[in-house]
Amino acid sequence: MFLTKIEIDPTRRLARKYLGSPQVMHAVVMKATAGHDGGGSGRVLWRVDRAAQSTTASLYVLSPSEPDCSQIVHEAGTAGVLARTLDYSPFLEQLEAGQQWIFRLAANPSYSASQGKGIRGKRTGHVTAEQQREWLITRTAGYGFELLSTGERLDDGADATDSVVVVRRERPVFGRQRPDGKTRDQVTINRTVYEGVLSITDAERLRHVLVSGIGRSKAYGCGLMTLVRIGRS
Repeated sequence: MFLTKIEIDPTRRLARKYLGSPQVMHAVVMKATAGHDGGGSGRVLWRVDRAAQSTTASLYVLSPSEPDCSQIVHEAGTAGVLARTLDYSPFLEQLEAGQQWIFRLAANPSYSASQGKGIRGKRTGHVTAEQQREWLITRTAGYGFELLSTGERLDDGADATDSVVVVRRERPVFGRQRPDGKTRDQVTINRTVYEGVLSITDAERLRHVLVSGIGRSKAYGCGLMTLVRIGRS
């Protein structure tokens, strides 16, 4: 697996086009990674990070093979800044139970409402920040980690008994071509960016989550979790 970071310049025309549509960004990322779906070794995941006070955006791409991001850099990158690609395998191998990490995750928290008699209903996105927090909190055991409490308080004044905060919420709406090529669907996702502190409980399970993604809408900038060791910037 390879993790790539590309600095995007939103003042450029094609950068605005890429950033404005998850479908368009998906297409350029797939081209850069040769459309590799990963199979059993992982899949292509991507995420765009935007700092509150920054005029730039960072595109992260996780892919099973080393990507060729020259087109993205040429058309939408920050002048003079090259894409940086690192082999992700050594990082994955160092993960062990008990380690503590700061994490960042973009996901599309959703649920399927039952229609009775075991029939699954239509997938619906969680819309409030608290619903989106609870969606992640209730799933962490299955992802190989637990959330750590810091005792800090959330923006609404509630105690952060679990150290996860929703730092950004977006609701992109875009068109998607159907497989028949004749019609288009309108797609809406509730892209939610989480930050927090975790402790690894099952390193192998967490490795699988990191390379396969979390939740739905992975093709559209959701699912990628990245970790930073506590004490590092």
